[in-house]
Amino acid sequence: MAELRAYGIEKRYGGVCALRGIDFDLRSGEVHALLGENGAGKSTLIKILSGLVSPDGGRIEIDGAPVNIRSAATAHALGIQTVHQELELAAPLSVAENIFMGRLPTKGGMIARGELRRNAAEALERIGATIDPDAIVASLSVSDRQVLEIVRAIVRDARILILDEPTAALPSREVDRLLGVIRRLAQNGVSVIYVSHRLEEVLRIADRVTVLRDGRRVAELERSQIDRATLVRHILGRELADFTVAHRSPDGRTDIECRGLSSGSELKNLSFHVRSGEVLGFFGLLGAGQGAVGDALFGLCPASAEHCVIGNIEGLPASPRDALRRDMGYVPADRKGAGLAMPLSINENLLLADFESVTRWGVLDWNAAEARGKEFVERYGIRCRSLSQPVQELSGGNQQKVSVAKWAARRVRRLFLDEPTRGVDVGAKIEIYRFIGSFAAEGGCCMVASSDPAEIASVVDRAIVLKNGIGVAELTGDALEEAALVEAAL
Repeated sequence: MAELRAYGIEKRYGGVCALRGIDFDLRSGEVHALLGENGAGKSTLIKILSGLVSPDGGRIEIDGAPVNIRSAATAHALGIQTVHQELELAAPLSVAENIFMGRLPTKGGMIARGELRRNAAEALERIGATIDPDAIVASLSVSDRQVLEIVRAIVRDARILILDEPTAALPSREVDRLLGVIRRLAQNGVSVIYVSHRLEEVLRIADRVTVLRDGRRVAELERSQIDRATLVRHILGRELADFTVAHRSPDGRTDIECRGLSSGSELKNLSFHVRSGEVLGFFGLLGAGQGAVGDALFGLCPASAEHCVIGNIEGLPASPRDALRRDMGYVPADRKGAGLAMPLSINENLLLADFESVTRWGVLDWNAAEARGKEFVERYGIRCRSLSQPVQELSGGNQQKVSVAKWAARRVRRLFLDEPTRGVDVGAKIEIYRFIGSFAAEGGCCMVASSDPAEIASVVDRAIVLKNGIGVAELTGDALEEAALVEAAL
């Protein structure tokens, strides 16, 4: 018997139909992947199953009995636990305290520390996790925090576990460990809904796949039917070849040159140069320092360099305003916290980097701003109701497109992108890669920082590998392959 069944689920937001008669079922002890482009309806469906959103139509059954999941508390009572992409841990507290938060064992009105530690150790051991129960969460790696969220869900008697992009921020070696944890949970009878844009992981972990597109279920595939080409075809509604660039050796002039770039403990004496028309990659495992290069070049953190020239201006930018004067843009990894003004509209975000181009005598020309906004929404395939829609209402992939389009609208000559496709679907990923390629082809100076070796191997002409903030290798030409990148990083 199916653990969970959903029939004809409908959901509207104003005039937009997010889900159109979705049928979905989850068997006991299986890993069921839920796929689709950003905006396809995945988030809406898991919010309904988590009790965060009420459906407008349809019904849900668990073990054959109809249920009304009115709230998150109702979902928890039914054995449904959700681990969201943004982790919800108390960083100053211990691992044990986080696992049993709200359910701490007490004795004489005080926390029973010995019992708490034993219970936490048993819960961690149950899924093969080797995390110290006494460790402070703030000291843990991202992968350990992700495992901790799963352990917390399990001790709350989860029968159904919903994982939303659980590996989005993990380097490849940590992904293997997390997938092992998920597989053990399924073997122990926990049913898992696995939401991810990383198709390679889906091929490894999923027993079954459901694909949504434009709010409709377009495919349900058993494991024997799953391969990458089939998934991409159903997700996009068309065939799409992998996007890769032929690794070039651009002969443009050196546009950025840094020697001895340092920033706190994140960067130590890094030297590099970038030519006009080149895509330079910075690769490293999570926390290796590749993202700090962008912060330093955009004037966001204290940094120093023995020698730095950007364009024809010497010295590191002292501030983002100074970086803008050097015709540089920056797409940060944290699009919600740093890349976009979430409550503002799409058009306002597109204007953030370049109000001057649509003002006349200091007054904003709304007709010009509207025309330019429509141009970039169409060019980058940003799915939205209108230009006035708040960015916070868009899917993650469409938010990232706005974050990139903002700099295309300003027509900067130098651009740094940090984890440019984290948490975006395969279609949006290809569009961003094409933007990077065209930016360089038009003579731009482009830099990409990523912890995804496949991404670096696919889109850059040359890559610098970092470990503990130090440049340990430079790869180019035929040597620029995934295996070589990972080997150098380790």
